[in-house]
Parts: sequence; C-alpha cells; structure tokens
Amino acid sequence: MIEGGMTNFLKTEYILKNTLDLLREAYKYEFCLVNMVEIEKRLEEKDLNLLSVLSDKEMEHFYSLKIKKNRIQWVSGRYAVKSALFKYKMSGSRLFDLTCIDILKGEDSAPYILQYPELCVSITHSFPYCIGIVSKNRIGVDIERVEEPEPSLIEYFYNKNEKEDLKCFEGVQFSQKTMTYWTRKEAASKVFKLGMKMDFKGLDTSKEKISFNNRSIRFKSAICQDFCVSIAFEDDMT
Repeated sequence: MIEGGMTNFLKTEYILKNTLDLLREAYKYEFCLVNMVEIEKRLEEKDLNLLSVLSDKEMEHFYSLKIKKNRIQWVSGRYAVKSALFKYKMSGSRLFDLTCIDILKGEDSAPYILQYPELCVSITHSFPYCIGIVSKNRIGVDIERVEEPEPSLIEYFYNKNEKEDLKCFEGVQFSQKTMTYWTRKEAASKVFKLGMKMDFKGLDTSKEKISFNNRSIRFKSAICQDFCVSIAFEDDMT
C-alpha cells in the first residue's frame, strides 16, 4: 500500500515536471518542483545542506516559525525559488552564493527576491508538492489536489459563465473542471498580487484568455493524476 502510494506520487511528480517544462520555453520562466516529504525528512535529520541555502534574514524567520507544517512549507518555497533562480540567472554562467539571496514577503503578501526586484516570483503548495517559479514577466502558479468541491465554494467564488459550463460535467470530470477554474483564479490573484482580496467571482476562467483589470491574462492548466496545476501569464509576454 505504502509502496504503491509512493509510486503514484513519483509518477505524479514526473507528470508535473514534464507539464511545467513544456511551458517553460514558451513563457520564459524557470521552475523547481519540491517534494515536501523529502524536505520534512531532511529537517528532521537536521540536514545542514538544506538550511545552508538560507540567508541570515531567512534563518531568523525560519526559527521564528513554531508550527511544523509552516516550517516545511516555508523552507520548501525558499528552496524551490532559489533553485529556479539559480537556473534562470546562471544558464552556464558563473556561480553565485544563494545565502546572499533573500526571498521575502511584501506588504501585499506576495514573495519577492530582494536582490532581483525586477523578477516575478510565485510559490504554491499542495502536499506533498511545492512549486517555485521565477520570471521576468508577471506570472502566477497554483496547484491543488482534485477533490469534490463544496457547493458553497462554487456559489460564492464562481461566476455565471463558469457555473453554466460546470453543468456539462459530473463525477470526476466535474471535480477536475471545478479545480481547474479555482487554480486559475488563484494563479491570477498572484499575477495581480491581490491574494484573497481578488474579486474571484468577477474573474471568468472558463476561457484560456481573458481581459481583467485592463490586462490580458492567458491561462494554461493541466490535470496531473490527482492534482490540478494552473499558470496565469500576462499576455503581452515576449
């Protein structure tokens, strides 16, 4: 049972990486997918190599986190973003010290790289996966496990076009489509750096390209085994 579950996780991880990699060149970003089970194990073993990528500011914040789940998610996010940044900035060029890089949270709660404010950063978690993305363009990513949604969630956050479209689906397909729309909403909120202040109901994610707040946004979504991942891009990317 455990072995089968682990095999399934590894297969999902492979599909997620492949999906994100296929979009990487077209939309000019770098990413890293982190398995939080491995991060948890390394933290329990007090793996100094894991913590060695954190800056002094980040280490200070890490030790201020008292809840284990928060520590795992926070370290996973920093590790993922720094790995993505390493690939984005270096590409065969000179090495640089990741401990001199600070991944901080702004007043809008969106993560940013102190030393590279011109870059856009997005982080998402859904156990056991964490994804970090770095791009020169506005971008947002969200991953969620596909589950049967609460009717109240649909009623409160989905607009009439999405609700009408969902009537065409049932069972697993209904859950997948519902989660596709939700991850798109979350990804878009990261593009606009609005978080839960986003007008989710005013955002029609039933189309792959939309106009919202005088900006053109394009979505790419994929079902990867039991998970749904969506990326939102500002459409004027070059």
